[in-house]
Amino acid sequence: EELLAHNLSMQKLHRLQRSRQAPAMAPGGAAENEFLQRLPFTLTGAQHRVAQEIGADLQQIRPMLRLVHGDVGSGKTVIAALAALQAADNGYQTAITAPTEILAEQHFRVFSTWLQPLGIRPVWLSGKVTGKSRTGALHRISTGAELVIGTHALMQKGVEFNRLGLVIV
Repeated sequence: EELLAHNLSMQKLHRLQRSRQAPAMAPGGAAENEFLQRLPFTLTGAQHRVAQEIGADLQQIRPMLRLVHGDVGSGKTVIAALAALQAADNGYQTAITAPTEILAEQHFRVFSTWLQPLGIRPVWLSGKVTGKSRTGALHRISTGAELVIGTHALMQKGVEFNRLGLVIV
């Protein structure tokens, strides 16, 4: 009975998910090409395939629910960067949240290094960000910063996105 109840509730959740709409985002443009050229490595076949699948999902008007898994160093972060670029090219914000402050800070440093040359300055937000720094970060988020990286602090009261189109956990 419990298994049946769980299955039915999952089907209901799936139907609800399918009934919602998401913004359709055109495929990556010049920023994506420049990003790939600036990388000190080329994408593997699997990375390229997953990036294309995610890019195709982002073009749809239904929300994407996708799990990308792999070993440390397998390229999940570069795939996330490509998806964030597609969102930014379409005028949408991306929020990237990590379970620990250390991992979130690592993501912030990597994304900053990769994307600042393309004119995208990520915003950092965690529980440790207070005072004027927090006020400044919240202002940038509410006025359309393309990329916001942090911890669960991104989901707290007072954080208002301008045009959130992609969330990466």
